[in-house]
Amino acid sequence: MPSLKVLLHYPVLNAGGAERSTLRLLAGLADRGCEVHLVLTVAGGQLEHEIDPRVTVHHLRDTVGNLPARISGIGSAWRFATGAVQWVRGRLQQAWRSRHFAGMRFDAAIVGLHGLSPAFVCRLTARCRLVMVRSDAADDGLGRLARNIAAYESRIDHYVCVSQSVLDSLVGRFPQTRAKAIRIYNLIDPEAMRRAAAMATNPFEDTESVFRVISVCRLQESQKALLRMVEVHRRLLGTGHRHEWHVLGDGPDRSLLERAIAQQGVAGTFILHGAVANPLRFYPYADVCAVLSYIEGLSGVVNEARVLERPLIATRFAGIEEQVTHGVNGWIAEQDVQSICDGLARLIRDPALRERLARGGYPQALLDDELKLDALLELIVDASPAAAGIR
Repeated sequence: MPSLKVLLHYPVLNAGGAERSTLRLLAGLADRGCEVHLVLTVAGGQLEHEIDPRVTVHHLRDTVGNLPARISGIGSAWRFATGAVQWVRGRLQQAWRSRHFAGMRFDAAIVGLHGLSPAFVCRLTARCRLVMVRSDAADDGLGRLARNIAAYESRIDHYVCVSQSVLDSLVGRFPQTRAKAIRIYNLIDPEAMRRAAAMATNPFEDTESVFRVISVCRLQESQKALLRMVEVHRRLLGTGHRHEWHVLGDGPDRSLLERAIAQQGVAGTFILHGAVANPLRFYPYADVCAVLSYIEGLSGVVNEARVLERPLIATRFAGIEEQVTHGVNGWIAEQDVQSICDGLARLIRDPALRERLARGGYPQALLDDELKLDALLELIVDASPAAAGIR
């Protein structure tokens, strides 16, 4: 296969499953001999230090420039004025720095997140343009995906969906994408996961023999069902199922979650660790991993739990049945508090069930990163310059 020049555009590399999948994809492309360029809309993301050194990184803007929703005093007026200056400065930076790409030609230009506008990628000279679709198309509350498809679908060659359920939801909502939609699972790098977990010592300060549940997620209520998680924990304690619940991650709804913990009176047993550099070190010392989201695309935490052979409970969100067979390699609960409580209570009581689920295996299609890279590179190599228009 000839050496390929690939550009991937991403908003900002903050902590999250999509971001870590993007980092693995960049490294995988570099492993295959590609010349890889990462264009970040905004600099300063928490995970930038983890970018593979073979990747050339570009920043379009230095800051976001946030504007308050309303002005209600001198303080907010000052913040609005400051934010407005940063916003204008950022857009001017982006326009100027985008000129750098005017004379460059790429074999593929990839929009790394489907909510990100393809406008930048569509201005590039590229044989093939791809959009990564990372979650259910119904998860489009701000209408970004709908606007992006309406404005740019004719100029996109493929929509790369991270699971079959994501593909089905995309095509179901936007039938015009049917011929362009393809499923390629996220790269997960199982060996790197195992190495990171194997190097760990027990991260829990209290080594007392207590049942521990971990959840690794962005603290965003609309997707991750944070308040329901606290309710499940409180109910289980109330029925005598002694355990601790440890949450790894940060996000915009941390204060909402902290208030719920206080209101439910579980501050001593529902513990927030914040953003953790290596969450994999917690898995070997957890009794159960809980992924209780309302919405996922293809859950990276499920991948981690299964690769590391930890017992898992997950709610029935899009994509979970491609990862887990109920009762074989994980426990699937329905999207309600009682079903989750029943499943977790059984896992707490039944060590033999936990052991069986932990050893239940994982689909090879999800484990084999080489096949995923093969499929992606075939899309790029097979792209017709005439069809792509060398725009």
